[in-house]
Amino acid sequence: MIIAVGILLLAIALGATGQVCWKYGTTQLGQKPAPAKVLASIFTNIWVLLGFLCYGTSSLFYIVALSRLDLSYAYPMIALSYVLVTFLSWRLLHEVVPALRIVGLAIIIVGVIVIASSYRAADASEPPAHSTVHLER
Repeated sequence: MIIAVGILLLAIALGATGQVCWKYGTTQLGQKPAPAKVLASIFTNIWVLLGFLCYGTSSLFYIVALSRLDLSYAYPMIALSYVLVTFLSWRLLHEVVPALRIVGLAIIIVGVIVIASSYRAADASEPPAHSTVHLER
């Protein structure tokens, strides 16, 4: 379980890094560049390319994590990427993060903590039931 969560966190970090690389790369195109210029940057801008590399690698790690974790557990944890992207945007891109956005991020963090605490060791030992869906009430 710990290794699977570590793989999931790595996927989240790589995805967030990819987002920041894309933003940094597109800011080099000037203010409000034409859509064709943005699309062309996919092939010409090293930061945009690096963003694709990070995001693609993130997807591969996420698939590995999904092979070990329930989707209902792993997918909500992706919300941490909102927090990480906002932090990186503030720190590396010098974006202003208003107080209300920080409140929203705090709510996301609390939600992720609740989801993380919902994991039970017994869940990991039960084989997945592929033919039925079990919902707790």
